[in-house]
Amino acid sequence: MSEHSEIPDTAMATGNDEGEPGQPDTRPLAPDERRLLEALEQPTDGPAEPAVEDDPVVTSAAAGDSTLPAGTLDGGGDQDDGLTPEFTDR
Repeated sequence: MSEHSEIPDTAMATGNDEGEPGQPDTRPLAPDERRLLEALEQPTDGPAEPAVEDDPVVTSAAAGDSTLPAGTLDGGGDQDDGLTPEFTDR
């Protein structure tokens, strides 16, 4: 607790935001936790796809703190999410 407050320190005041590591929980997973973890590791709709951040172009852009070239991840074009704007001459 802080000497100036009755409110206990929170995770924000542990120093973890300054690069000091936190203390991981080293206890083994319970059987139900293990089943949940295994289910989360396997996609339900087919084989897993590689992570976007594993793409060499993405890695290079992140390392250089730059943007991705247009169309790098989605091949460009519409996202087909129902939110594509419609431009008219009205």
